[in-house]
Amino acid sequence: MAQADAGVPSFHVTTRMQQIATVLGLPGTRVYTMPAGVLVHHADGTTAFFDADNSTAGTGSLRMDQLQQLQSLLDDVAGGRTGAKEGLGRLEAMKNAPPRYNTAATLGGHALFGLGFGMLLKPTWWGLVLAAVLAVIVGGVNSWAGRNRAGAALFPVVASFAVTAVVDLCAPRIGMTPALALIAPLASLLPAAAMTYAVIDLSAGQAISGTARLAVGVQRMVLLAFGAYAASRLVPDAPHHTGTTLDWAPWLGVAVFCAGSVLTESAPVKALPTLLLVAYTTFTVQYFTADHGGPILGGFAAGVAAVIAAGLFDRVPGALPSYAGFVPVLWVVVPGALGLQGAVELGEPGDHLAAVTEIGIAVMVIVALAVGILFATLTFDTARSALRRRPSARTGPHG
Repeated sequence: MAQADAGVPSFHVTTRMQQIATVLGLPGTRVYTMPAGVLVHHADGTTAFFDADNSTAGTGSLRMDQLQQLQSLLDDVAGGRTGAKEGLGRLEAMKNAPPRYNTAATLGGHALFGLGFGMLLKPTWWGLVLAAVLAVIVGGVNSWAGRNRAGAALFPVVASFAVTAVVDLCAPRIGMTPALALIAPLASLLPAAAMTYAVIDLSAGQAISGTARLAVGVQRMVLLAFGAYAASRLVPDAPHHTGTTLDWAPWLGVAVFCAGSVLTESAPVKALPTLLLVAYTTFTVQYFTADHGGPILGGFAAGVAAVIAAGLFDRVPGALPSYAGFVPVLWVVVPGALGLQGAVELGEPGDHLAAVTEIGIAVMVIVALAVGILFATLTFDTARSALRRRPSARTGPHG
């Protein structure tokens, strides 16, 4: 259930739970991961279903610190160091653990999150200020609205409407286009992980889970686009002024974004170095691959690089588990941002063909990113298993 709450790909949950069932002496147990829970079929023919705690199918509700504790627990159970009773106690303590940082630090994390994401989009100086301020407001209100199911459902529309109204009035005056300026404040609401994992599950044969995640991701994008479209039609155009774009900003933005992710997701500070290594590895690979082969090939290369880097560094003390270490990197690739920008521009007067092209490219980048993640995951797991078996083969009956 906890892995389902984490929002990780269903095939990963199924494989992990099958391994643990074997360690606990239940080799005949079969585990099936559903969009909102886990179905367990025992060898004696009985079946049990365990509901996940997340309220929306296919989304993750665990913080980074909780993901670290979950990874440690799974490793201990799989290694025979923790029994079922003790494991359930640790699991309950993990779920009830309060956030690591106070409200002020978390809001500061939202400011860094929006600031770093804004840097990825090569804004102006005042554009960075606007992104940071609006990101704090969106992140703070989202934390409050998320406690209520109705509030959580309506918030994407309200937030995108309000943010778009503000940027329509302010962005032209600071040398930015509104469709680009609204992305950074809304970045935390983009379903980057859900849509990427949806394609991974579909590619891995997990049709039910993949379809549910995809539906949730598409719904979120539609709500964000609708709110932005409504505001863009109601708010009058502001006079446009020129501004100097910060072409160097993306390389610094990766670090600022990662620092913001640590604070907003309650990760320990000692996880930041490995997160930076994974993020910069992915960003560099994507940057140069996209420069030579286009954004779609860049998305595939980013998926491969993110998984390999996260897998190589996940045993470093303080590092995030491999399946969570590359999640913030999904925002760095910004396929969802491209799709939202295209959806907003589609509702505005002008070249609609260009907007449709942006949406199509965003969809293909998400698919390429997911295929890259799936390819790297399967290849990396196979290589790890082969390396683990090699020493035992050398120390066999013939010494």
